[in-house]
Amino acid sequence: MTAPRRGFTLVRTYPVPPAAVFAAWTEPDKLDWFLNPGMPIAWPPQVDLRVGGAWRLHMVEAADKSYVTGGIYREIDKPHRLAFSFGAVGGWPDLTDGVEDAPLVTLDFQALDRGTRMTLRLDLPPHLDDEAVRNWFNLGIEAGMSQTIDRLRLPRP
Repeated sequence: MTAPRRGFTLVRTYPVPPAAVFAAWTEPDKLDWFLNPGMPIAWPPQVDLRVGGAWRLHMVEAADKSYVTGGIYREIDKPHRLAFSFGAVGGWPDLTDGVEDAPLVTLDFQALDRGTRMTLRLDLPPHLDDEAVRNWFNLGIEAGMSQTIDRLRLPRP
């Protein structure tokens, strides 16, 4: 059996400058796009925008299924790059035991003549065995992340 791929890349283009796309990922009052449409908002998103700081939000999938998600910032280069370990302490993915097993999400915001190309790269830690990597993909992490970022709509200013 061949080794599974350990990450994926998603690319989207928006008709606004990189600073606007960066803000959509980092400003609490702009993070509601990440939440499932039509679901209640238990509390507003929380953001501590500094390396080692966290962003958290309460994700509601259905009346009987909700959890905290977010990330721990690893790199911040406003408005060009943002990287975070994906998850939340006591949430999903659960970072209670640390970030060593968490996916790393890296966002690059490239200025175009009339907008921004956002490249999202998700990488699973190199120390995870092949079974753990397959489990992440079997959970639907790639499709779920794609579906989530497709909710980010930034109209031309």
